[in-house]
Amino acid sequence: MIRVVVLVDNESRNHRLKGAYGLSLYIEYETTYLVFDTGPSSDLLQLNAEALNVDMELIDGVIVSHIHSDHVGGMPYIGWVSPYTKVYIPYDSLLSLGRTARSHGLVPVEVSEWMNPWPSVYVSKPVSGPPWEHFLVIEDSGRLVVFSGCMHPGVAKTLSEISTYFEGKRIYGVIGGFHLANAPKKHVLKAIDSLVYTYGVRKVVPLHCSGELFKSILSKEYPDIYVEAGVGATVEF
Repeated sequence: MIRVVVLVDNESRNHRLKGAYGLSLYIEYETTYLVFDTGPSSDLLQLNAEALNVDMELIDGVIVSHIHSDHVGGMPYIGWVSPYTKVYIPYDSLLSLGRTARSHGLVPVEVSEWMNPWPSVYVSKPVSGPPWEHFLVIEDSGRLVVFSGCMHPGVAKTLSEISTYFEGKRIYGVIGGFHLANAPKKHVLKAIDSLVYTYGVRKVVPLHCSGELFKSILSKEYPDIYVEAGVGATVEF
């Protein structure tokens, strides 16, 4: 089982937690503990993590999906509570994010090809949006769960890359940003068609930049697939 706690998202429905434009997910899979993206600031990440009793000292690694500030701002906090942790950063960001990571006691690893840092846990090769973006993929019992920062390359391009690499494996779930907040309806419908019919995804958890239209159509037309979440939510795959 994969357990995900939403640490940072645009929306919070809990007075103890703060929402802000950005994304950070805490992930537990067997004996591996990860953080996917770090939100826009250390103060926000610390506030929500402590309120949710997430112990950042236990994490095995951090994956930063892409270089935008609303996904990288919490790195100083992680360096403070969990120094020497490896941070998997986007292609062509070693001189920027890499320096930031090192300055806060973290160990940057630039992603240029598919990687398998932990058992059944993969970091995809960079896919151009722009910007360069990579994705976390966890294989559990032959099923794949994909973690997306913003999915700047688009649903079809992203899932095609992942499906090709894991030939014969089913993409069961996708969680994170879908970059559809300002997209016209025809693009939103095309993305949903790719998810539901082309790839047969059975669990979609839209966060951050996914957009209300995307969420609304999914929740009304595919209620068995759509999962509503925000800061403080726990999702299990």
